[in-house]
Amino acid sequence: MKSRIRRFFAVAGLTTLEALRQPFLLLLTATGVVAIALLPILLMHTMGEADKLVQDSALALHFVCGLLLSGYAASAALGREIRHGTLATILSKPVERGTFFVAKFVGVAGVLAMFAIATGITTLLAGHMMVENMYRPDMQIGVLLYIAPLAAFILAGILNYTTHRPFVSTAFVLLVGFLAVVFVFGILTGKVAWRLLPASLLVSLATLVLAGIAIALITRLDLVPTLAVCTVIFLVGLMTDYLLGRAAESNHLAALAYNLIPNWQHFWLADALNGEGVIPWRYVGRVGIYATFYLIGSLSLGILSFQNVESKA
Repeated sequence: MKSRIRRFFAVAGLTTLEALRQPFLLLLTATGVVAIALLPILLMHTMGEADKLVQDSALALHFVCGLLLSGYAASAALGREIRHGTLATILSKPVERGTFFVAKFVGVAGVLAMFAIATGITTLLAGHMMVENMYRPDMQIGVLLYIAPLAAFILAGILNYTTHRPFVSTAFVLLVGFLAVVFVFGILTGKVAWRLLPASLLVSLATLVLAGIAIALITRLDLVPTLAVCTVIFLVGLMTDYLLGRAAESNHLAALAYNLIPNWQHFWLADALNGEGVIPWRYVGRVGIYATFYLIGSLSLGILSFQNVESKA
């Protein structure tokens, strides 16, 4: 049992490390962080609705970037092993297919957690920048948000040149670390929009669900088809209530489709934050249970599909 646990965490750790070395993940995370941090400046003259537009746009960027990252990271993590022919070598070791598959997902989840920390911190801080004066954002915290990505890239470049450390993974970790330092400063100075925390957690759960779907699909499809199917699932899931909501009440087939397709509206509650609105933590817990069961179903199907996968030479 102990050796199985060690193998599980070894595969998960290597998966996280490999994902962190993907330039696309770094660029997408850094772009999302910078775009969210710039929102208070870009949206300040909006007829008294700057704070609402900033929080909605920040959560939307978090949502879209997270879904793109989760689909790509999950697909690349396992798809590379299948396409490059290294899967047979790995499975020749004493590693069960089910253990290997779940470990791959846990490794991807680790990367998504780091992404969620980076974008979540930026969202909470950017959401506060317009609270006191909608025409003059709080640049004390804003400047620190702008400096963090730049400092991470510069320091990673210096470390790469002097110690030959991998630039991409080093920059990713430094970016998260510097944002964590800025977040601590925001807490100490009372510049954190805590009311956005439940919404940010819900968005992070959505990215995790899509990652589970993507890693199950990659067992049968290549990278591009997997990303295409994930995109369709995302778009259809956004319109589930409109497309199938009424029909599900009288049609069993429509009801089945309505329950099988993930309803992303459960994870998007930006409208509930209008005015002085808040998202109850009880609701976050219920959506967490929904995401957990959906993940269990997706990963179970993925394990069944992975049992018969043959590595490509």
